[in-house]
Amino acid sequence: MQEKVKGKAGVNSSRERILNEAVRLFARKGFGSTGLRELAASAEVNLAMINYFFGSKKTLLKEILDHFFSGYLAVARIDLAGPDDLERKVERFVRGAAIYFAENRDSLLVTITELPRDDPEILSYKANWGRQLMDIIDQEICVPARKCDPDFPPARVVGPMLTSMLASRFLFFPVISKIETRTGEMDIAEYASHISGILLARIKQADRDC
Repeated sequence: MQEKVKGKAGVNSSRERILNEAVRLFARKGFGSTGLRELAASAEVNLAMINYFFGSKKTLLKEILDHFFSGYLAVARIDLAGPDDLERKVERFVRGAAIYFAENRDSLLVTITELPRDDPEILSYKANWGRQLMDIIDQEICVPARKCDPDFPPARVVGPMLTSMLASRFLFFPVISKIETRTGEMDIAEYASHISGILLARIKQADRDC
């Protein structure tokens, strides 16, 4: 569809619409199965506009990753900061991350599932973001916990574990909802409490042994 854009607001609106539709289509169909012509039609722009803003589908994927990871890191920096005890920080971070994942469900699915193993550029791109998250978790969770438990898992274990457990709600919910007998979807706060409890069980045990 040919679209005439008037002024900066129109340009920004078109760019945002392309990004939003890319997230939606990549989450539902997959990065590899979504064509740029299909994306253009869904976003109601012409193909030239996608090329103008992003240049390639891979650049679109990178921008989605940037948006999701930057928000996730912001949650970690804010919720793990401050003078509170470690238990409170972990509970706050896990709950904040669960809420963030719920609010950005499609971006989460794209970030977690779109891992082109034959594309070193995307792997390196994700690794750079992952390294930043590991550094925060190491300093705010692992180092304090290791004061009482020298064998406490390093951030490269704790970080992926927490992220994977939180993401599993959204990755597997369509299947779990068909298996589970309870009515309704588990509350986010309840879900986060179960996950933080798994990690805190070891931290609390180590604290008692100090």
